[in-house]
Amino acid sequence: MNKVFIHTNNKQLFGAILAKYALEKNSINKNAFSIEFINVDELEVFKNFRGKEYLRDGRAVKYDSNDLQSFTLSRFMPPELTNFQGRAIVIDPDIFNLSDINELFSLDMQGRSIAACRKKGAWDTSVMLMDCVRLKHWRIDDILKKLENKELDYSDLMTLNAEDQGTILEIPRIWNSLDELKENTKMLHTTNRLTQPWKTGLKIDFTRKKLPKILGIFPREPLLRLLGRYPMTYQPHPDKNIERFFFSLAREALKKGVITEELVNNEISRKHLRPDFFRVLESLNA
Repeated sequence: MNKVFIHTNNKQLFGAILAKYALEKNSINKNAFSIEFINVDELEVFKNFRGKEYLRDGRAVKYDSNDLQSFTLSRFMPPELTNFQGRAIVIDPDIFNLSDINELFSLDMQGRSIAACRKKGAWDTSVMLMDCVRLKHWRIDDILKKLENKELDYSDLMTLNAEDQGTILEIPRIWNSLDELKENTKMLHTTNRLTQPWKTGLKIDFTRKKLPKILGIFPREPLLRLLGRYPMTYQPHPDKNIERFFFSLAREALKKGVITEELVNNEISRKHLRPDFFRVLESLNA
C-alpha cells in the first residue's frame, strides 16, 4: 500500500496532526494509502545523534534535538520504513494538503527514484514522492554515520546534490507551494518559520543562521533588534488568507474530534501553540 509519512518532532506535532487531517479530508479514496508519523523525539537513532557534529555548507554544527526543525534528517527514512517496497510520500509537518494525494501517487515517475520540486537551482526535499525499491541506499544509520564522519554535508543531502541527478523528476511547485495560497495550490507549505500561524507571539525557538559581523568585529543582531528587524517572537503571517485557512482547518478538526481542547491546552502550556488559539477560532465566526 502507498504510504504518506509526516516527519515531525514534539514541537511541531500539532501541525503534523492537522496535516494528517488535511490529507484524509481531501482524498477521495482514503483506503488507497496510509499515513504514519515519524517523530524524531521518539526514535533512539536521533536520541543517540544528539550533540553530534556534522558539516552544513562546509561549517561544523551540532545536532540540536530542541531545534524547531530537528526532524529534517528523517526525510530519508520512508524507503527503509516500507522495507523498500511500493511508493511513499514524505512531507514536513507544516504542509497542508488541498487536493487528492492519490493524484501525486499516480504520477508517472518515468523510471526515476524521486520526484520533487526545484528550489533555487537545487531540489526541495520537504515534499518527495519516492519509488522505495530504488532507494535502498537510504538507510538512516548509514546517513547519520556519514554526516558524523564528515563524509557527507547536510546541505548536499537536503538538496539531493548527493544523488545521481538523473534519478530525480521535477514536479510542479503547486505540490509544495511556499507560503502562497492560490486557486491551483495542491499543498500549502507554511515554510517561513517566523510566520507560522499557530505560533504567533511565542518566543522564537528555532536556530537562526549566524549573520556576518559588522566590520568583522561587532555582532549584527543587536543592531538589527534595535531597528526592529530582528524579532524575538513569531510574527503574524502576512497573508491573512493563509492564517484563515489554517484556523478554519483547525476548527473543523476540533469539531470532528481529530484534535481536542485538552490537546490544545497542553500544547499551549508547552509553548508549542499560541496562547490565543481559541480566541482566534472564535473570531472566524465574527
